[in-house]
Amino acid sequence: MDVSDARKRRSAILKTLNIPPASAASDQLLELVKDEEVDVASLAQAIQAEPGITARVISIANSSFFSAPKPVHTVEEAMIKVLGLKTVRSLVMSMLLGPKFNTKPCPVFSLQSYWCRAQTVAQSAALLAKRVSTIDVNKVYLAGLLHSMGQLLLVHHFPKEMNKLLPELTKLGNQERLEHERKVLGINSCDAGSWIAKRWDLPVETAITLQHYLDPDYKGDHWEVVRTVGFVVRYLQQGDHPKANEKPNFPESETFASLFNVELTQLQIWQESFDEIEQSVSLLAEFLISHE
Repeated sequence: MDVSDARKRRSAILKTLNIPPASAASDQLLELVKDEEVDVASLAQAIQAEPGITARVISIANSSFFSAPKPVHTVEEAMIKVLGLKTVRSLVMSMLLGPKFNTKPCPVFSLQSYWCRAQTVAQSAALLAKRVSTIDVNKVYLAGLLHSMGQLLLVHHFPKEMNKLLPELTKLGNQERLEHERKVLGINSCDAGSWIAKRWDLPVETAITLQHYLDPDYKGDHWEVVRTVGFVVRYLQQGDHPKANEKPNFPESETFASLFNVELTQLQIWQESFDEIEQSVSLLAEFLISHE
């Protein structure tokens, strides 16, 4: 890959990051969704300034999927009584970011699979953080939710190249994948992810995680967040191609348990919840797709 071509690709991504939201209201909403300390009332008020998103959130809360005891009529009710703040933040971020990226010219890329994995990583990492006192729940949730945003950017900007590249990447390990992306495109998905985090003024630990989450030995700043998100990502990756009738053994568990001073057997029990979360997220994704 020629150096000038690589610079052009980086420039294209950075220009995309400058595309403004559809309105001033959605601009404010995106800022609130990114705010880890946002309260229910403030977020509900901002969502209600966007009629389309309001209708979508209330519709989802009132669906049979969630079995709300009584119909909800406001966004605040949807958050407090049915969905929860984290779920609404995730849904709204997906709605705000979705229109910015066109993945259709890259047919091998599944936006539904991407969304499911992002949600699963975020929720699983948050589950771990709740049980390990040294890990911040909000920080790992946001970093987990956005961990593979760089790949989405590459698909949006370079669909033909990525349509050819993605099947090749499935045969490679994580570091080999990044090297192959850089060889073909001049940049890789972790580069793009860290750029988007910095351009959007996301928390520093999010930008660092997007750059380094595939490094199992990362020891730099905010290593607790990076290692937690990376641990969940790699655990889920091994389940993508399990051996027949065999529950995969995850060798990194022992390292993680020692690193965060938790019992290995307890960590393995928590890991089983990751699979349950993935199944739940997949069901929600199927519901959302069927109600588009």
